[in-house]
Amino acid sequence: MDHIVAFFKDGGPFMLVNISFLVLGMGVVLERVIVIFFILPINEKTFTSSVEKYLKAGNIDAAAKACQAAPRPALSRATRTLLGLLRNGYESPMMAVEEAMMDVRGLIMTRVSWLWAIANIATLVGLIGTVTGLINAFQAISAVAADQRAAALSKGISEAMNNTAFGLSIAVLCIIGHLIVSSKAASITEKSEHALFHFMNVHAQWRKGPRAADAAAPKA
Repeated sequence: MDHIVAFFKDGGPFMLVNISFLVLGMGVVLERVIVIFFILPINEKTFTSSVEKYLKAGNIDAAAKACQAAPRPALSRATRTLLGLLRNGYESPMMAVEEAMMDVRGLIMTRVSWLWAIANIATLVGLIGTVTGLINAFQAISAVAADQRAAALSKGISEAMNNTAFGLSIAVLCIIGHLIVSSKAASITEKSEHALFHFMNVHAQWRKGPRAADAAAPKA
């Protein structure tokens, strides 16, 4: 504990600036992990089957009620939007799915890009602390007596290196957090799009009605 206190004390004022970015970055990671891993995911197979059986019968209203009963908001929200487009008509399946996914992508990816920005800013703040530490070290060498120069140089170098290490550590943590969060977010988005295209295909089959080959099948 004393070593950690000394580390931040020797680092100077820019260490305090980077502490705020560390708190912000870890707060974003924690919030996104809770949302993406525990709030947004849904059992795609169960949800898809519950909506699919109504779409096969052409009952869009019942399918929408099944979406409202789903507790997780990502896929269920996108499906409700898609069902509204199916009810009111749509120009192309691709555009319908894209419009249905617009709100969901924002819900999934919000603040994820902050992590890269925080990583870059923390690195730059650490670099500023490094430069100021070296400046202080060289200024102290010329301002103090010969027997105190080693101590002054050591203090300035410690300030410089502590800022560098702390800034890079924050950047590494934010990049790792971004990797974990973005990979899970991409997985949710991909599964949601797959389910929406499946719903579009099911509804299209219902609109076509019985296949011509089945309707014209020869009687025994």
